[in-house]
Amino acid sequence: MNARKTKTPVELATEFVTDSIDTAKATFGGEAGPAKESVEALSASAKVYQERLADLQAKSLSYFEANTKAVLGFWREAASVKSPEALFALQQGFFKSQSEVALKQFQDLNDATVALVREAAAPVQDGLKKSFSAFPFPKAA
Repeated sequence: MNARKTKTPVELATEFVTDSIDTAKATFGGEAGPAKESVEALSASAKVYQERLADLQAKSLSYFEANTKAVLGFWREAASVKSPEALFALQQGFFKSQSEVALKQFQDLNDATVALVREAAAPVQDGLKKSFSAFPFPKAA
């Protein structure tokens, strides 16, 4: 007959603490541990974020300049209009064209923002996956 010895609460606690210390050492110890990889992933993420944010800011500034030039052009033309009907037609045409431009600019900035978030999050997501894979989580039955 196989007689299994039941572990005492002290033995169970000791085993748990020992396993926890081993896991912590494996996770946070060493030069290439998951903790270091996570910090490196955060650094990579921050670098990507800064680069993409600079691109987004440059794009926003270029749109602001283009829109300002369009408004100034509208007012230059409006100042030379001779009748209220011509001013109204000029205004309608300007609003229509600027609405289309604004929609395209919004879509472009939205796409750039989504890309920024995805690209900046990728190193962190990869780092977290690596970090959590180092922990010996028990498998569900």
